[in-house]
Amino acid sequence: MATEWQFYLNEEGFSQFEEARKLSDEYSLDDPEDNPYLSKYKAREILCSIKEKLKSLFEANPDCEHLRYASAALDVKLGANYVDTEELPTGEEHLLRALDELEKFRLNREASNIYHSVLNNIGILWTGRRNQKKALEYFLKAESVYNDWKREASGSPKSIEEYYKKCEEDSEKLEFQRNLNFEATYTHTLYYMAQVHAKLGDSKRSAQYCQTTLQRQLDSQTYDPYDWAINAATLSQYYVTVDDFRQARHCLACSELIFQEVENNGSIKKDMETYEEKYGQAKADIERCWAKYGIALLEASKDILMKEVGNEEAAENKPTNDEKMKYQNFNLEVTFHEDKITCEFVKVFSDAREVFLKVQKWLNDAKEFYVFDGRCTDHLEIIQDHSRAFKVLAFYEMDLERQCKMHKRRIDMLAAVVSELNPQHYLLIIRQLTFELAETYSQMVDLKFTIMESESSIPSRHIIKKINTLIQQSIDQYKAYLDSLKNGKPELPEEFPETDTRPALIAMFCMGRLLSKFLLSDVQQRLQNIKKTSTCYEFIIEYCNKFPQAAEAVALELSVCKEMVPLLPVKMEKIRQQAEI
Repeated sequence: MATEWQFYLNEEGFSQFEEARKLSDEYSLDDPEDNPYLSKYKAREILCSIKEKLKSLFEANPDCEHLRYASAALDVKLGANYVDTEELPTGEEHLLRALDELEKFRLNREASNIYHSVLNNIGILWTGRRNQKKALEYFLKAESVYNDWKREASGSPKSIEEYYKKCEEDSEKLEFQRNLNFEATYTHTLYYMAQVHAKLGDSKRSAQYCQTTLQRQLDSQTYDPYDWAINAATLSQYYVTVDDFRQARHCLACSELIFQEVENNGSIKKDMETYEEKYGQAKADIERCWAKYGIALLEASKDILMKEVGNEEAAENKPTNDEKMKYQNFNLEVTFHEDKITCEFVKVFSDAREVFLKVQKWLNDAKEFYVFDGRCTDHLEIIQDHSRAFKVLAFYEMDLERQCKMHKRRIDMLAAVVSELNPQHYLLIIRQLTFELAETYSQMVDLKFTIMESESSIPSRHIIKKINTLIQQSIDQYKAYLDSLKNGKPELPEEFPETDTRPALIAMFCMGRLLSKFLLSDVQQRLQNIKKTSTCYEFIIEYCNKFPQAAEAVALELSVCKEMVPLLPVKMEKIRQQAEI
């Protein structure tokens, strides 16, 4: 015959606990914006009432270990509830009480999973306090508990929920469920570890934990296809940063395969706007990750080719993608998706163009969701990526006129959006785009000079006018960038913000360089431009003398300025003398 506490836990306690779970995990998702914790608070009331009942039951049965563990399990739930509602001190009080209660039972079948859950929740609490190192201590301890159990114990420990539900008569089914819960608790630990390592700046460890988490979710078939696909696509971006394009491509291919489950299973409710929004954004984000992969592959290939020109021997010894560190494949068949784009470094224009065309399609598809009117910031980032793709593709093009056309495409797309932006709301992005426009015009100037010098005939008026126009357009954009730093005042600030110091001085340096490039027959105008060049260079020298830390940011340019300033008056005198002859 069941005792009073057994009857309570199996009947009334079970019903109350289940109601609290539904309120916390399900109903809370639909809480109103002006009362976001409505269901959490209702769940807390129920949990507190269960806690009071357990207290009275435990007083009547002080030697009952089951009640001890049930009470600790309830503290975990209450602690998590307070943390969820941003009441961290009270949440911590409940969690530490459970931790103290279970410390000596950490490898006990009755308590190990509860203890593990406590550690996870305390780690989450410290991430909420932005103390990632403290959070990591608890997650590492949770990882250790799991490993110790696997090494020293057998089977799986009880779950928290098991203390508040009717006993499962099928022992095999019960053990199976316990194992699922225990492994899920550890998977959560790994997931949090990935996040904490990322916030601590340890990208490599973060990627390792992320990959393990994703694999465990696949193995247990406990994943949301949206979240899994986005996390795998995000993981690919780490591998891109270390030039491991084979692994990056594999993550993206797996992301695409899993995301297709959303469509194939019909889980996307097309008649509901919120689901369409979620689907559209996830699809666009994966496409953007693919595009960034392609751009990075072209840029890494470019770097290798440039190193080969400068150092043949070093290039021969450079490891290829095949020789990179061994990596783990997810247990998915994704050859079809991987074959859409290469993971090998490209060397010739035809291969680079093939990658570029795929990048361009992904970006154009992503723009269908991230439209300019409504999702402006993301739309602008896509435009910048498109410009970046054209820029790196131009490197592989041997025909200089075609290179110019590629840069002109960049200018057209960048200028079109700059003209539509409100400086009051998008000042920083306008600065970025303006600086990029200035650089692009300058690149076209250099290309046009190279084309002109390669032709044996005297340059036509048309080419001279074209070069001078491009020079002026580049100067105008650099000037617009510098004007944006004045904050509405007539003069530049005495000291630039740290993040703007190098761009501002580079803009000044490039203006000086461009002023001396005008093709002019008027002597006075030539002399005036050289004087303006000297003024730009002198500004940089004086600024770096006043703020020595700036000299490190523009060391090469500063050296050129110091070399050129004394030579420019000599150049001006020669021009005067030649004019008098």
